[in-house]
Amino acid sequence: MPPSSGRVLVLPARLLAGAGKTYVASRAIDFFVSTSEKVAYFYCNRAEQNRRKPESILNTLIQQLAQTKSQHKLLKPVIDIYQAREEAGQKSSRLTLNESQELLVQLTDIYPQTTICIDALDEVENGIRVQLLKSLKHVLERSKNLVKIFATTRMDTDILLQFAMFPKIELQPDDNVSDINQFVETKVQSTIDNGLLLDGDVHRELKLEICNALCTRSKGM
Repeated sequence: MPPSSGRVLVLPARLLAGAGKTYVASRAIDFFVSTSEKVAYFYCNRAEQNRRKPESILNTLIQQLAQTKSQHKLLKPVIDIYQAREEAGQKSSRLTLNESQELLVQLTDIYPQTTICIDALDEVENGIRVQLLKSLKHVLERSKNLVKIFATTRMDTDILLQFAMFPKIELQPDDNVSDINQFVETKVQSTIDNGLLLDGDVHRELKLEICNALCTRSKGM
């Protein structure tokens, strides 16, 4: 991949479920949306069929990138492929994976800079997510303009291999330990002050023991 064709930031999280990947992803998406660049995003979920299939993911990204400020205006690449499928009598059929990735390339060519955010990449169906990874890399390589991909994921072997050459930041359980400790201490003290813990009669040593136990067992959550 040419060094100027795109950027990928993978946020692996070797954590228990609920440890913060989706929260980080949502905050990142909010930030990107607040900038002037074009943003498309998707939250994967293995419990929902349409949120774990590569075709559904790419089609959702296309829908977001195809949107303009005017609700009644479609971008030319979308119109072109619709007309071509209409002439072939296929306008009601879904886009193939290859059609979707080529349309994504054309849409990213329209914007000076595009950011694609995907949360929980590891929840795409195992065995076929390589199709999604290859499609995203195809967009990175073929787009004329800068495309950035931000993804959160547990680093399963196939994902690790696909993104081995890309920069990564890693979220560990201890990364937010100070925030957790402060939160626990504040909540415990509030519970004591309100008389909800042992009627408010809690010695300092017992309070410290309670806080330490809660912080130790939180495991980053």
